[in-house]
Amino acid sequence: MAIHDSRTKIGISWVTESVTLFKTAPHKWLLLGLAYVTLFMMIPSIGGLEFLAFFSILIWPVFLAIAIALYRNADMKKQQNLSEIFNNIKPKMLTLMALGGTCLLYGALISFVLNSDLQGLTALAQNKSDMTESQMMTLLQKIFPVLLKMILLLIPLMMATWFAPMLIAFNNYGLAKAVKSSIAGSLQYIIALGTAWLLMTLGIVALMLGVGIVAGLISGMVPVLGQMLMSLVVFSCLLLATALMLAFQYVSYRDVFRAA
Repeated sequence: MAIHDSRTKIGISWVTESVTLFKTAPHKWLLLGLAYVTLFMMIPSIGGLEFLAFFSILIWPVFLAIAIALYRNADMKKQQNLSEIFNNIKPKMLTLMALGGTCLLYGALISFVLNSDLQGLTALAQNKSDMTESQMMTLLQKIFPVLLKMILLLIPLMMATWFAPMLIAFNNYGLAKAVKSSIAGSLQYIIALGTAWLLMTLGIVALMLGVGIVAGLISGMVPVLGQMLMSLVVFSCLLLATALMLAFQYVSYRDVFRAA
């Protein structure tokens, strides 16, 4: 019980430290969040540019290493420009991209495993406009197990990649050792990581709900302005969540692998 309490306190402290680190340069970290969202969410989803999704997965560990280096420099009050950071990471570029390739292969494996489930859901949803209430309930009942299976399949990937890019870039680990150490560190601190994830998620959701209520009131008076404001709120919260998660990723890496 004492160990669980200790790990929970560590998770809470990680959230506090992540917020404190974010406050050092909010505009800078929001721009970093914007770069992340643009490169890895928006561009790959543009029609006709789906092929960029494969490239974005390959370079994702490189971007992450650069982003964490920026947070590390801010935490250590170290002055270093982007070209210097990139030059430091450059010798590990191939290993980082190999990590991205591993993620790509694992993603393909997940797609293969879930292919029949997804096809079944697609077939059920094709005539959604003509669905009866019972058919809609059947669809929802089938969606939940698929989502649960997807989450369970994604957990090992998250554990393998949560610390691996930094271990490769900053600790000179090889690909296999970085993945193995990332999984070991995630398992050892799974309560702290879970606590921090939960608190951050609840915090962002609470913020969205609070600001969303205000936007809803404005929408009742000025519909066009309210719709614009709601879109801005959702996008701003996405950038904030991304920036805070990157800060959390750095803080957890720093503490878990401090000795290394």
